[in-house]
Amino acid sequence: MGNGGGESVLVVYAQVGQAKANHRVEHDTSFLRPKAFHLPSKVVYLGDVATNALAYLDHPETPHFSEPPKFNEQKWTFMTQSGGLHLTISSDSYWGFGLFNSGYLNRIELNGSPELYARLLCDLSASLGHRPWEFFHSSSASKYLSKQKGDFSLKLNEQAWKAAMETARSVFDEHIFMVEEQGGLVQKRIKTTSDSTHWTVEQAEKHIESALYDLEVAKGALADGNAPGFERAIARAEAYFIEADPEGGDVHSGEGLYEHPQGRILDQEAVDGEISFVDLTSNHEEE
Repeated sequence: MGNGGGESVLVVYAQVGQAKANHRVEHDTSFLRPKAFHLPSKVVYLGDVATNALAYLDHPETPHFSEPPKFNEQKWTFMTQSGGLHLTISSDSYWGFGLFNSGYLNRIELNGSPELYARLLCDLSASLGHRPWEFFHSSSASKYLSKQKGDFSLKLNEQAWKAAMETARSVFDEHIFMVEEQGGLVQKRIKTTSDSTHWTVEQAEKHIESALYDLEVAKGALADGNAPGFERAIARAEAYFIEADPEGGDVHSGEGLYEHPQGRILDQEAVDGEISFVDLTSNHEEE
């Protein structure tokens, strides 16, 4: 489900759980718009998979529909870009003649570095109320996948999802190792440094204690598949190590992929509501 060379592409399929009429597609531009958009547009049912995927992209371009919804408002294709990650999602029915949300799936195509798209799929899987690779109507899903281009099956699709999640986890594990290693260096410097006007051993040891606590919180969040919780905890641990450092230096100067939590284009409370994205299409603003 990927290819070699400098460009890395991954295609996976996901079961849609819920879909609501919370968005529209503008007729003139085919851009995604909020439900309250008042220029000529058509209702689109994004579904929980697409909505959550957009939620976890970092400052994406306004999604553009290469296949806008027609009579069936839950059959469509849109694409967007977030930094070095290109995302294309298509919605299609595979069971029940498109009469039920449970009969829809999304084809997700990701083009970018494995670390970027692995992180997105990890976040997406954790945010849904179901495992995206487990289809409500497995027999029909199997027949659908067998008709698609490429080597697709329920088993291979599940393996692709899990491989991406393992890639994301390995990056998280590496981040923990780096923070622990740098924290150890800070602790060694504390033992050889005396109190000064702006720094004391007692206060530094309190910061170290807090940092070690948050490292354990981060590990627990990672074990639970809670990537946002992991990032918050690991960021706190880094900050405490910086405060504890008698040299006042940055204990984590490397610019890794997860040095800072990824941006969000909507609040978690709004996952079931409208997507609030930054519209980068300055030539097509509402009048």
